[in-house]
This record gives sequence, C-alpha cells and structure tokens, in this order.
Amino acid sequence: MKGVMFNILEDFLEDRVGEERTERIFTASDISTREPFVAPGTYPDGDFLAIIGESIRELGCTQQDFMRQLGHFAFFKLVERYPVFVTPYQHPKDFLKTIEKVVHVEVKKLYTDTYLPTFVYEEPSEQELIITYYSKRKLYHMMEGLIGGVAEYFDYTIDQTHRIYTRDGVEFCDFHLNFVPGNGK
Repeated sequence: MKGVMFNILEDFLEDRVGEERTERIFTASDISTREPFVAPGTYPDGDFLAIIGESIRELGCTQQDFMRQLGHFAFFKLVERYPVFVTPYQHPKDFLKTIEKVVHVEVKKLYTDTYLPTFVYEEPSEQELIITYYSKRKLYHMMEGLIGGVAEYFDYTIDQTHRIYTRDGVEFCDFHLNFVPGNGK
C-alpha cells in the first residue's frame, strides 16, 4: 500500500484522538516497517491492517464503522492533494465514472508500483450507477465511506447498497448507487 494512505490514516487518527493516542496506536501495532511512512513509498498491506486493528481496539469501535469513517475522511484528504481530479465536475456520478479510466491512470503514472482496485461501471438509469469493485484488499467499507465523502463534497444525496459475491472463484462487490434528484450544488 502506498505511503499516502498511511499518512491519511495517521491524519485521521490524530484528528479523532490526538497525537499522543495516535503515537500509542502506531507504537502498539505489530508492523514490519520501522521508518516513517512517506507518501510515494510502498509498504506492506499487513502494516496498514495492523494499525487499523490496533486503532479499533483502542477506540472500541467496529471495523466496518472505522473503515467507513476512514474512507469518508480519506476522500477529502485526497481532494486536498489532488483537486484537479474532482474540481471539473458538478455531479458526483460524472466524477465517479472517471475514477478507473482517468484517476487511476494518472495515479499509476505518479506511482508506477501501485496496486489499485478495479472498477467497472453500469448505468441502469440516469439516477443510478453500479460500480463493480474488485480488489485483493477487499476494503468494501472503506469504499462505502469514500462514496459518502463524494456525496458530501458534491452536496448530493447518494443512497448506496452493496452486494458481495463470487464469480469464477473471484470475489467482487457491486455498489449500487442512487442519486437522489433535487440535491446538489
């Protein structure tokens, strides 16, 4: 996982519980990385998951809630770092449809050794979008939070459900999004 996600996780924890507790969480986590996490660096997924596990223990929340909150927070941090990907759009659906073929392509140019989830889109209607998500990391609840961040950023209501299933031995998750008319900037 790229260091930028570790940096966002650290910022999230500092925002929620302060620097002292964040330092305690990082110190108590069973991670293999000993040097500071830097944005362009690549670090073991296990380190990210270990810090999340320790955070959940420290905060007394569920993994699902923690990941949703982290995803929501992460969206705004990513917008701060890379506003060019979001600012051209007025509607969340238009932005979301660019992630696979624009955002991920550009991220791979910046970080050639990165592993990103794969998105496939289906549009059953003008108010709907289905994002089929595949990732070996299976960060489904974090994706829920990211979508929640997108909704807040665009000041739009997005009702979302997701369905996890296996096809040909591979696990996927469909995020069915309904964009509620009458909202938005």
